[in-house]
Amino acid sequence: MALLNGVKDEESALLFELTEDQRMLSEMVGRLSVDQHSLEARRAAMRSDEGWLPDFWSHLSALGVLAAALPADVGGLDGGPIMTMLIQRAFGRQLVLSPFASTMAAAMLIARCGGEAQRETILPAILAGECRIALAVSERNDASLDHIATIARGGNAAGYRLIGRKPLIVGAPWCTHVVVAARVADEDALAAFLVPWESLAPSARVFQTIDGGRAADLRIDLAVPTTARIAAERDIAADLERMSDEMAMALCADACGSAEALLDATVAYAKTRRQFGQAIGRFQVLQHRMVDMMMERDQSIVVTHRAALSLDDDRIERKRAVSAAKAHVGRAGRRLAQAAVQIHGGIGITDELDVSHHFRRIEMLDMQYGSAKSHMRRYADLLDEAPARLRA
Repeated sequence: MALLNGVKDEESALLFELTEDQRMLSEMVGRLSVDQHSLEARRAAMRSDEGWLPDFWSHLSALGVLAAALPADVGGLDGGPIMTMLIQRAFGRQLVLSPFASTMAAAMLIARCGGEAQRETILPAILAGECRIALAVSERNDASLDHIATIARGGNAAGYRLIGRKPLIVGAPWCTHVVVAARVADEDALAAFLVPWESLAPSARVFQTIDGGRAADLRIDLAVPTTARIAAERDIAADLERMSDEMAMALCADACGSAEALLDATVAYAKTRRQFGQAIGRFQVLQHRMVDMMMERDQSIVVTHRAALSLDDDRIERKRAVSAAKAHVGRAGRRLAQAAVQIHGGIGITDELDVSHHFRRIEMLDMQYGSAKSHMRRYADLLDEAPARLRA
């Protein structure tokens, strides 16, 4: 298992400590998000035709943020999942609208098993900020790839024909490409195809999500060349599974950022809002409630760190850690967000306050790549595959 500057003993206890480079990058992304992606800028972007801030993405590219997590052999800074986690957590604090997580997950998939032409064209375009990628993997909101029903027919010199439907592809309207997972007819294999968004857009239904983002329901019936297939002539089910786990971890980090922002906003409000001649933060019952919020936040951050550190572990260990994080963060995030709204009162559900935006963001994050409930089921199923020492 890769560590930050941590120590792993026989009990798998981890001591988390960021390196100086990791800390500097996290702080830089945080400052950029505060300066360029305020709540007012976010609300304006939500009302615009684009639905996000393309200039913010350009700043990320110019500052090297898009290279932070990618391997050094493709031009990245070799930061790995920890960098993705730190960046996405900073984005969560500021409610950033961007396809960062999906683009990084797709880039890692291409770096691991993409063809030479894809690595030489797509990855440099991602680093330059010119290519953004959405993910269309499972047709159902669960933590399994078993329900992929999209079919890829053909496989000859003429290419493939993709037929199927992919609902709720978050960020697709902001992207230049979409990774479409499909079952290859006559091969009994899962494959992934890199499809230009402009080919999918005519039949897509684009809509705004509850948290202010953009998504699309894709109805797919189109021909793609053989060069669109990632890892040609190979079943990449294991790679797609890892990519989905990377996305789930990034969504947990995003929710942790929202949890931090909600706690800070609630404590600040409790210090200034007065009732019965004193600040409501002096009431013991509310103090206890905010301590519970702090514990939910800290626990969510810890399990998300653990998930990020486990992405390079063996399959079972990785899936257990990711499911533990997604299940806990989904449940804890909801409790924390509800507490924040209740302490704020009626103002907590207004559009003018970021509390309501974070509340909706946390709900939306739980709906993607497996809900808390579906990951609890996956975690329970994995216990049967875990070593005996973990079941004891």
